Amino acid sequence: MVEGATAMKAGSLRNSRYSPGNMDRESLEALFVGREDLMEDVLARVEKSILGHGKHYVLLVGPRGSGKTHFLALAYHRLMDRLRGANAQTNVAIALLKEEERGVASFLDLLVRILRALADEAPELNAEIANVYDRFSKEPAKAEALALARLRQHTGGKTLLLLCENLVDLFDGLGDEGQKRWRAAIQEDGNWAIVASTPSLFSAITLQMSPFYGFFTVRALDKMDFETSLDLLLKKAMHEGKTELAELLRTPLGRARARAIHHLAAGNHRACGVLFDHLTTETLDDLIGPFMHMVDDLTPYHQGRICQLAPAQRRVVEFLCLEDKPRTIKDISASCLMSHQTTAKQVSELEAAGLVSRRRVGRNTYCEPSDPLMRICVQVKDNRTQYIRLFVEFLRHWFADQERHVEASGNLDVSLRTFRPGHPPDGMAALREFETCRLQAGVAGRVLTGYLKASVEKGFDGDLAEWERELGSLAASLSDFPDCRIPIDMIRAAVGHAKTGDERHLLSLPLEQRQLLQDALAAATERT
Repeated sequence: MVEGATAMKAGSLRNSRYSPGNMDRESLEALFVGREDLMEDVLARVEKSILGHGKHYVLLVGPRGSGKTHFLALAYHRLMDRLRGANAQTNVAIALLKEEERGVASFLDLLVRILRALADEAPELNAEIANVYDRFSKEPAKAEALALARLRQHTGGKTLLLLCENLVDLFDGLGDEGQKRWRAAIQEDGNWAIVASTPSLFSAITLQMSPFYGFFTVRALDKMDFETSLDLLLKKAMHEGKTELAELLRTPLGRARARAIHHLAAGNHRACGVLFDHLTTETLDDLIGPFMHMVDDLTPYHQGRICQLAPAQRRVVEFLCLEDKPRTIKDISASCLMSHQTTAKQVSELEAAGLVSRRRVGRNTYCEPSDPLMRICVQVKDNRTQYIRLFVEFLRHWFADQERHVEASGNLDVSLRTFRPGHPPDGMAALREFETCRLQAGVAGRVLTGYLKASVEKGFDGDLAEWERELGSLAASLSDFPDCRIPIDMIRAAVGHAKTGDERHLLSLPLEQRQLLQDALAAATERT
């Protein structure tokens, strides 16, 4: 048997939100979506490393929850199939480090952990590991040389394939000196191959002066597009025996709701899976219940990430999460009671960690959480749930006409005549129309959402200053309709951007609204 196989053989779960490495092979295959080309590329490089002289070092980069663990676990199983087919099991020793290999403090520590991973299939290495510890207690300076010698002795004539996650944490623990020693060992031995993952790129591999600069072949694990998200939902439904839900997802209504789910999950594999766990044929149409359950499930995860930050960084992240739109460095500095220089430094480090996004507009730098779900989880924890419910309802309307034609009710028909897509609204006329259908929940928001989308697609005709005046009147006349606030804010931002070309109008919106509007504007531009 290929060394290192025991760790992956332990997989016995059919589904796992946070530890896909514990899933069985059948489930890993059944729920793998959208990355076959990337998988083939990685496996081809590893196979060449094992069967040939050239060695490859692949780094998978994707945010947390993007499917890195799932990818590595399935890659291992498929690699084993290829090696058995080529009768090449004895050509490689696989060191599979733990999913959360925390606390690596030196190159010696890394060597010991690699030896332990290999000891799963080579128990005789346990005695060698004990000898390393004994040598360290007597002659610390010689322990590293002993560990490296034992690793070289055990992997002589073979490719040493290292599979590991969270490479950024491993490099942080190694420090500059440990990284230099590891790089020198790889260069000297010539038999190492690596497939690793990291949530984001980091300075130890991007700075030209770093030992590992230009060392890895970087492959991005991008967010799922809609079709991939739908494929995942369908596969999960069939995998878990929810055949009625799978059939519903194939209908125009189901696709419309799947688009809303894709946007709510921000294309994230984990969030999409968690939301799916609360879906039924009944809750698919509503979506608010499943989404609130998803937020409740993800809140401890995001809280844990925030709690691991240094106090100053935690303060910045919490402030940005409680805001509804991007904020400047000056805003953050004043609200967090930190100097401008300190704030800029903390934001830069948070951006490197993948927690904060920065955008330069004119002289100002605007900052916001990179993951909208983190912001939503923090806001829900702060008992701010009204906006979340309104936004989910807004999404239902936004995507409905993209997948199906809905027969309007009588009152909805009347209201739609008031709003001519592409033309400024008549605020007072709108109020009179909506007063006639006040008892029909959601009608006002639904009409305005359709008007917004149609206007963006058609373009804003006429005097844009008139648009702004009428939007002010409309906002005042519909102040008693909470479900109108989101579409009105988005129309205002779109008109302001069309009038001035100033991106700050779009930045007045939360990320999840801004992305919808930018996608619609881009689609409209492509059509023209």
